[in-house]
Amino acid sequence: MSTTIYGNFDGVQQNNLVGWVFDPANHPSEVMAMIDGEFVAFAAANNYRADLERAGVNNGLCGFRIAIPGQFLKGGSHKVELWLNGGQRRLAPAFTFQSTDAASPPPPRPAEQKVETPPAQPAPQATPAPETKPAPEAKAAAKAPPAVEAKPALSAKPAPEPLKTAVEALPAAEAKPALPAKPAPEPLKTAVEAPKNAADVKPASAKTAKPAHTDAKTPAAPAKPFVPGKGKSALIPKIDAKSAAFNTTQRSVSESLIFNGAIGALNKFCNLYTETPYYERLRLAARGTTRLDCFVQITTTLSRIDQAREGQLPKVGPLVSIIMPAHNREDLIDDAIQSALAQSYKNFELIICDDCSKDDTVAVIKSFKDPRIVLTRHQEQKGAAAARNSSLKLARGEIIAYLDSDNVWHPRYLEIMLEELANWPGNMSAYAGYFDIDIGEDTIRIKKAEIKGFHLEDQVVLPFVDLNSFMHRRQLYDVLGGFDERLARRQDYDMIARYCWLREPRVVPQVLNLYQRIANAQQITKMQKEDTKSPKIIADKIEGYYKNGLPAKLPSWVKKVSVVSWDMSRNHFAKAYCVAEALSKHVEVEMISYRFFDEEIFQPLADKKPPFECKYFEGGNFPDFFGNFAKGMEAITGDVIYAVKPRLTSFGLGLMANYHTGKPVMLECNDLETVVNNAKATDAHAQKQLTDLFNAADKAKIPYELIWSEILDPLVAEIPTVFTHNINLNLHYDRRCLYMRNIKDDSLYRPEDMDRDAIRKELGFKPDDRIILFGGLVRKHKGIFELVDLLNALGDQRYKLLVVGSRDTPDLMKLSKEHRDNITVLPPQPPERMAAINLASDLIVLWLDPNVPAGQYQSPYKMSDALAMGPTIIASPTSDLADLATRGLMLNVPFGNQKKLVATIRRVFDQPEETAKRQQRARKFFEREFSYPAVFPAFALGVSKLEQNKVYPVSERFAEFFAEYRRRTLAGK
Repeated sequence: MSTTIYGNFDGVQQNNLVGWVFDPANHPSEVMAMIDGEFVAFAAANNYRADLERAGVNNGLCGFRIAIPGQFLKGGSHKVELWLNGGQRRLAPAFTFQSTDAASPPPPRPAEQKVETPPAQPAPQATPAPETKPAPEAKAAAKAPPAVEAKPALSAKPAPEPLKTAVEALPAAEAKPALPAKPAPEPLKTAVEAPKNAADVKPASAKTAKPAHTDAKTPAAPAKPFVPGKGKSALIPKIDAKSAAFNTTQRSVSESLIFNGAIGALNKFCNLYTETPYYERLRLAARGTTRLDCFVQITTTLSRIDQAREGQLPKVGPLVSIIMPAHNREDLIDDAIQSALAQSYKNFELIICDDCSKDDTVAVIKSFKDPRIVLTRHQEQKGAAAARNSSLKLARGEIIAYLDSDNVWHPRYLEIMLEELANWPGNMSAYAGYFDIDIGEDTIRIKKAEIKGFHLEDQVVLPFVDLNSFMHRRQLYDVLGGFDERLARRQDYDMIARYCWLREPRVVPQVLNLYQRIANAQQITKMQKEDTKSPKIIADKIEGYYKNGLPAKLPSWVKKVSVVSWDMSRNHFAKAYCVAEALSKHVEVEMISYRFFDEEIFQPLADKKPPFECKYFEGGNFPDFFGNFAKGMEAITGDVIYAVKPRLTSFGLGLMANYHTGKPVMLECNDLETVVNNAKATDAHAQKQLTDLFNAADKAKIPYELIWSEILDPLVAEIPTVFTHNINLNLHYDRRCLYMRNIKDDSLYRPEDMDRDAIRKELGFKPDDRIILFGGLVRKHKGIFELVDLLNALGDQRYKLLVVGSRDTPDLMKLSKEHRDNITVLPPQPPERMAAINLASDLIVLWLDPNVPAGQYQSPYKMSDALAMGPTIIASPTSDLADLATRGLMLNVPFGNQKKLVATIRRVFDQPEETAKRQQRARKFFEREFSYPAVFPAFALGVSKLEQNKVYPVSERFAEFFAEYRRRTLAGK
């Protein structure tokens, strides 16, 4: 026996489907509207209607109103279906309406028609409720006209006035609505095939790109018209809108709204963009999905990208090389190709390597007549890695993207990804999210929407970046190489790990790719799942990267590097020295520097014997210093100049050398030099023109005076390669910096080679003491005096403060004098001793005052010591320190919040497992980005942006200015 439900479809009013439903056993009822076989919306029948209240029907709370989407308001007839109970029962028979143009007069109201009720059938997998007698109020409702009747904007077939309608189960024999046929792709111009031996083809320059030559020996295409994807129906099941899995789940009103929005937007874009399979495939997968988070992500992407950019053209940009391997993909590759050709960004080449397919894959490729398609073929099957490498050898683009033959891109994928790389020119790679789609023999669903923030150690353990959503600059391929052809699977994981090793990729927070797991297709993930050799090879390679760094290539013309430090007497010399020492393991190095202060050399390095040539010159003031400045420039004999800090006797010297010799210059900026000297809250960055120096002639006589930094800082933007280690410095220099961290000699920073207990005893600490270490240049803005107050707040005699100053400062002398009883102060220590002291310590507190600009542009040098040796880092969330905390490398406490600092310190000791896990992640991070092995590949990436024997325009301007300054100074002006 069927359950009797009362209701009626009233018709089309003001572009809305209007009616009412009352189910005494289950209120409110949910109405599902379909137009032309496509889902439009769910609506709960609980709107208030005065006419129904007067008739005594459920206090009037059973009306519904469903807006008709815009694509169905255009001229033509449309079939409308209204269903209840997730598509199991009809509210009324299907009907059609004729849409009208806005300018046309409204059609006459249709004649009345009685609604036929289908014969009763039990709902699938449900027991019908007992039949309920018709409510007496329903007849009265039939007589009550609507409270406000508007003229319908659309003409519809007759709809009855309100009456009692028994809504029965759907007859079993009723056919499911069919999907509209997929349009065939428009004819394309030409199919281009590369020569068979891809290795013999030299890629042309991206600046002078020409179409690839047609291989005359290629067999002719079949005489009969070829139909791509003819076997796709056996691989991709069809699920009609009424049978969607989400229909039958229990939902709240808000969940239904999310579902309505997602499917409604997909319907719109399926109709608008028929040339791409993306929207149709995503809609098909959505029908088989019940995960609400997937529908949220669909709605978010469509709203922020598709709807926001509708009608918008992408910006002009560089050539993109799309790499696509293929093997026996005749039934699927047409979708992948169509999704590439349908990209909004048009400046690309699609390089397809057929890996000796035995089916009609090549014929499918040739059916696309587009000159941007380049086809190369293997005469024997070599695997996906070799196929990708063959395509990479032919690539001419500045940007490389990857699309497998069984996946599909969002039509604005290239556009969105290129915008991200253009906005962050110093970043080498970027990735977006993807929909993980599971396609069975008769099911299809979105398994998950994968997108998360990046941390390489997480990617290595459980990869979450899909190659089809990954894009990079070609320098990564040029310097670090392509795919490892030994790997039968996971070759993309290996490549992504290498390309993201030195710098985190940019994360595009949108889902732009359909990653399809197809049960009936021969995919590597399934075919090679028993392969244990490839994961072992990758694990060994990763271990080698941590230990020895990435293997990288330099251009053949780079044999020697000149590292230039503006001064050798103070702590800033340490960074230049470490870079020189790390590079000396790979190339010949010379160090050039000046001595401007009393110290012979930076004290912690006084006893070091450098494995490279050192050329040191006395500093001084102008005009006497002109001679030694010239000697330093003439001493540069390297093929590349690596200057540290934008100071006159480093960066300025490099510009002069470039002007006279054409040697390329790269610059490392590890402080904002215009605010770093005195470090006060009132400091503000100022930059000046070169000629402004003439108005400060007396100050300019001192080569390291502020005025020199102020005129040199704007010139940084005009050289090709700039390094930094700080997000705010990167932003200051227009996001174009590569990263070179505050590196340390990893051979000295090895916890396993030291005895922690013995070191603590030697330093005079007891086994249960809790040591808080402050190392480096002691200055007030770094929170040193707040740490003294912290000891009192902790109220525990086990806590000890240990201070190791890199040199004497007024703040260090004040600290030693006023707090001698509370802290231990040590003089400057050599690197190996600092490593031991860090191992002995429990905590490093980097409490930088965010109100002091200098702290926002620094990456504390002592942080790398702590990352290497294990003490927990607690830092204020300034600059990069906030991001590093989110990645589980340290803990954040806002500057000045002593109560939270006390609680956080206690947490370190109360949660030893969490602390040990953080130490392990920090050590891996140190090995990857802060150790000596990290220097050479980072340097090689920087060199890849340089040209040999090229004088920069900025060098010409600076040389002309400096000549005039010299003339005026010598003339006494």
